[in-house]
Amino acid sequence: MTVYCADCDHVLEDTRRLEPWRWLCIKHPNISDGFGWVTATSWDKAPPYLYCKNVNGGLCPLFEPKRGDDDATGTSDPAVCEPGETG
Repeated sequence: MTVYCADCDHVLEDTRRLEPWRWLCIKHPNISDGFGWVTATSWDKAPPYLYCKNVNGGLCPLFEPKRGDDDATGTSDPAVCEPGETG
């Protein structure tokens, strides 16, 4: 079964608003020291996680379906609760 990062819960939320090639996966920490010297005075640091485009070949074993907003906050919309259940 092919899986996509767009449907995965492990995409760093702050990067989801960016172009998909810039998304970071929180399940794959970056262990490099950085990318190197960009100018004579600045070292280009590596991001804290690997880019999703570099870790997902469509068969990611760490894939977890993206949770809805109600799951992330621990509340749910009362209109979709089962009878007798509260949000």
